[in-house]
Amino acid sequence: MQYQHTKREPEVAELIEGSERARRRLAELLDGIRVGPGVDAMADGMREAVWADVRSRIRRRGIRMRIVRYAAAAAVMAGVVCGSWFMGGRRTESRLVAAAQPVSVSTPLGVKSDVVLPDGSRVRLNGGTRIVYPALFGDERRVEVDGEAYFEVEHDARRPFVVVTGQVVSTVLGTTFNVHAYSEDENYQITLATGSLLVDGGPESRSVRLRPGEQGFFERTSGLLSLRRVNVEQVLSWQEDRLYFRAEPLASIARSLERQFNVDITIPDERLRRICFTGEFVDGENIHEIMRIISADSRILCRSRKNHFELYRNR
Repeated sequence: MQYQHTKREPEVAELIEGSERARRRLAELLDGIRVGPGVDAMADGMREAVWADVRSRIRRRGIRMRIVRYAAAAAVMAGVVCGSWFMGGRRTESRLVAAAQPVSVSTPLGVKSDVVLPDGSRVRLNGGTRIVYPALFGDERRVEVDGEAYFEVEHDARRPFVVVTGQVVSTVLGTTFNVHAYSEDENYQITLATGSLLVDGGPESRSVRLRPGEQGFFERTSGLLSLRRVNVEQVLSWQEDRLYFRAEPLASIARSLERQFNVDITIPDERLRRICFTGEFVDGENIHEIMRIISADSRILCRSRKNHFELYRNR
């Protein structure tokens, strides 16, 4: 059927073809969709399609209503696109926030645990240890340690692996090493098993580069960092529930036993705390057997109640 012109047609045509305000309004709505190259292309296509469709309909009745509908459709489209952009922005922001959130892993006394870091590096934690690291590593792989941990670091030449223990910073690319750095201890020890390791003792100290079998020994009271040779097998023996002590003060041995067996050991006498021992406790010896070995020294007596032990001087 052939469409019959009406007397309102010139008015409608003038509205579409001649009204600058109407065209600007619709163009503004469509222009609001521009949020990115991909969406711009979609918006341009939509703009051309809408205008072509509007022009093809100028001979129909109710064109004012249709203009409103197109304007509404354009507004809805803009809302959908912008909404998607904002939601996408929120998702991206959420991912960035999640990546920046630190992950904290702690092991109670008497317990060991294994952790896989975001880059695939592996960490074994001794009892009473806490590590903190980001959920996703960036340009730098940074881990904070309070306690004792053994690291097997994935090699990545572009991203150094940094371990922070107090003011001591150890930097590697890919290696295996042990960190003994409990916040309540007087000294920190960083021992290299394989690879290469740079240890920085802070502004009051120096930096040393370790080779396998070497240990960076940091004295917290003086702030001095020294280098010494050690038996790596003995240093790492805690992973197999074996403990080696070499000229170690009794107070330090007591702390190691507390972490290993989840017990409480007190030594009220300060002179007794400074007595040094060299020895080995192997897997299978329980805490009562170990305390009997220690108190075999004629200077030391031991009394116990449940999981509490007190070492005191034999007068």
